[in-house]
Amino acid sequence: MSRSGEPDEEELQSRFESFVGGQTALVLAVDAPDGAPPVIGTLPFVRHREAFFVLASDLAPHTPAMLATGVASVALMADQADTRNPFARERAQWQATVGEIGRDTAAFKAVTTELRRCHGQTVDLLCGLGDFHLVALEPGEGRYVSGFGRAYRLSGFSVGTQLRG
Repeated sequence: MSRSGEPDEEELQSRFESFVGGQTALVLAVDAPDGAPPVIGTLPFVRHREAFFVLASDLAPHTPAMLATGVASVALMADQADTRNPFARERAQWQATVGEIGRDTAAFKAVTTELRRCHGQTVDLLCGLGDFHLVALEPGEGRYVSGFGRAYRLSGFSVGTQLRG
């Protein structure tokens, strides 16, 4: 802790990493390419290297939209049941670049193995369905809120300067 009672950079980064590591699903918001209202989805994910990876179905409106636009907003939120005050709920949000991972690549095998480890055998079923895509969501600029008056800039998975009102 610094003299002001705020966490130092290393402690803040560690808290952030612990928060991200404790999440299993993300919320996704995507602008519809045809001018329709934005679409929202929630997906189990795995963090692999410097991206989030999800299995997304063509049957969900967010999948064709994010594949068409190549961008999405991604959010992680602390479990509501573990949050004493919903105004101070721990959360992180980014603008992300979207990319599809081809089924015949080493990356597909590595990431789906990690997805299976985290989320179970359902991953095998989904990988066998033709409407599912393995999608990388590479976070760019964002914001991490760790409580009241504790909002920080994010660049990918790195916590930066505190935002002041």
